[in-house]
Amino acid sequence: MVGGLHVRDLGYFNVADLAQRQQAGAWSLARLQAGTQVFDRQGQQLSLTRIAPKQVGQLCEVPVLVGAKLRLPMRLLLLRVPKAVADQRRERLLAEAKRRGQPVSAQTLALANWTLLLTDASRQQLSLGEALVLLRERWQMELLYKLWKQDGQVDTWRTRNPWRILCEVYAKLIGLLLQHWLIVLFAWHDPQRSLVKLAQVVRATGWTLMEALAGFRSLRSALRLIGRRMRSGCRMNTRRQHPNSAQLLVQEAVEWALAAP
Repeated sequence: MVGGLHVRDLGYFNVADLAQRQQAGAWSLARLQAGTQVFDRQGQQLSLTRIAPKQVGQLCEVPVLVGAKLRLPMRLLLLRVPKAVADQRRERLLAEAKRRGQPVSAQTLALANWTLLLTDASRQQLSLGEALVLLRERWQMELLYKLWKQDGQVDTWRTRNPWRILCEVYAKLIGLLLQHWLIVLFAWHDPQRSLVKLAQVVRATGWTLMEALAGFRSLRSALRLIGRRMRSGCRMNTRRQHPNSAQLLVQEAVEWALAAP
């Protein structure tokens, strides 16, 4: 989308996609994938461990060219994380490499000491602190998918008949679409909303929609009941040690980046 900012997970990092969005008039924000070649604006290849900040919590920004062939002009944003965080990252990298049967490069393990972000949005459009918060908010989409899969069980079925499986998947998708529409209608404006609790309300009051479809009550009264339930007690619990995303946004805090793996 022209003028939009695309926030992508590391698993979807692709220099060609970054270039395509630039050409379309959109911006990108993504983690830098280890092994990606990065150059300074004069075309000299950079050693990331050499230019990265050395003190924990220190931030750094470098104008770079990304990609061996495309050389996309972007901003490289770097944050040094504590050793405990870096060690947790290295443990995950080694565990994933063992699962896949692939080695991990020494550079990849070394770069775990920093959070490395790439963006082609200007500093006026997106500060480093804002980039950190937005990247964390990308995880909210994963939580929504998790809600659909775990609570909606859209990827499970109790038959081997392929046509019944297809019908069951479509029925669950329709139910999830209706659930999400009700959440958007009554609670999406509340940053402290709990998707899990809201989904529970939809499941507990879904019978009212069936009554409305059967003509036993008006759709207006069914929606009024669902909306009243959603506005009562469907908010996230506040946390001191590990604040939720809404708390961090209200506090405009990025210190979590030094504590989260």
